[in-house]
Amino acid sequence: MRKKPVLLKCTIALLMLGALFVLSDTVFAGEDQGKKECFLCKARVDITSETYLYIYERDILLGNDKQFAPLYEYLSADVYDFWGEPYTLHFYGWGRLDLRDDTGSSGTGGDISSLYLQYLAPEANTQFRLGRFFMAEGTAVETIDGAFAKSQFKKGFGAAAFAGVPVEHSSSATDEGNSILGTRVFYVREGTLEVGLTYLLENGNFRGDDREEIGTDLWFRPRGPFEITARTIYNLSTSDTSIGRYVLRYIPNETLDISIGTEGYSYDDYFQSALNPAFGATALDFTDEVQSNFILLDWKATDSLTVEAGLQTFDHDAADPGDADRAEVGVRYLMDGFVDMLGASIVSQTADLAENEYNEYRAFGKRKAGKWDFSLDALTQRYTQAISGEKNAHQVVGSAGLQIKPNFRVSGDLRYTKSPTFKKDYAVLLRATVDLDNVTGAK
Repeated sequence: MRKKPVLLKCTIALLMLGALFVLSDTVFAGEDQGKKECFLCKARVDITSETYLYIYERDILLGNDKQFAPLYEYLSADVYDFWGEPYTLHFYGWGRLDLRDDTGSSGTGGDISSLYLQYLAPEANTQFRLGRFFMAEGTAVETIDGAFAKSQFKKGFGAAAFAGVPVEHSSSATDEGNSILGTRVFYVREGTLEVGLTYLLENGNFRGDDREEIGTDLWFRPRGPFEITARTIYNLSTSDTSIGRYVLRYIPNETLDISIGTEGYSYDDYFQSALNPAFGATALDFTDEVQSNFILLDWKATDSLTVEAGLQTFDHDAADPGDADRAEVGVRYLMDGFVDMLGASIVSQTADLAENEYNEYRAFGKRKAGKWDFSLDALTQRYTQAISGEKNAHQVVGSAGLQIKPNFRVSGDLRYTKSPTFKKDYAVLLRATVDLDNVTGAK
């Protein structure tokens, strides 16, 4: 991820801006009605602050032990009715300050995840966005610095369009695109059908070409208990289908939910813009194609007992990693007494290669007492073939939280991990969450 130490200061500045909103309400409240009304006082501002202190020390098998204590601040703010009712302004960003050893290349970090102005028209489901935002429109799922527009016309038809500069959040990208644009046309029948066609073009050097794709999406719920979803993306740059996912869901009542589906993709086509050439030195086969079939069950057997189960197969064209079959089953039981909920799950995976075979066992429980809540979660994995000389991995997490006020909550986790990667890994995570609704007092 790109390092932006200055964004830590931006986060602090935004906190100060929130305080300014509060102060402005006080300063202008006593003015005469004939005077010009404060711009900030007209708006309604909601601010959420989530602060995390993550303390951990790792006993690394090959290397020096390190002690980390990164302090994270996640801040979101929504401003409503500052320029008429249809307009809103949204911000979400984070900053990091390392109090002990550096967790990255420097002792600070941060990012602005979103900062955009939005217009929502009262009719025709019309919306506009301008700034940095995340969007999921049809088969396009992107974060961009740019503009987005969408509107639904008569008789259920509609269209959307977007353009700007892509925002990359992964260090594994071969290169950042220079620009991105796309459009989607769709048809909607409320409660029954939505079908769309999406085109996307990202200009850049992605394994020697631009990223250009066309995709179709479908959601269909005919009369009865069935629901069908389908998603296909064709990569125009590589002239092949990159991914196809098709799911049939059966929901006869409120207690039973069964999904049966299949998904197929190829590394070279689907991950064209994500595969780094550095991986070429490894055994990763860019030409590998994967087909996965699955069935998932969620059954509320009684008011207290819920059963979840799943079967999934993974078929690789490449001998490494080869094929694998995964089965899992879990239960959750609600109780009246000292423990409110108990749960357990078992996962077993068999594979062509022993290095990909393992069994996993998990047990967890939750308890709520007044303003307090507690949880305990224990997990162990057992490998068929030892990894770095270890055939087992274990993790235990204990959590406690206190709702001090309706808008103020503190909580913490204590975690212990022993795995092939770390001989010992102790970690403490402390959280503080503050929700400030309508901090200006605007009406």
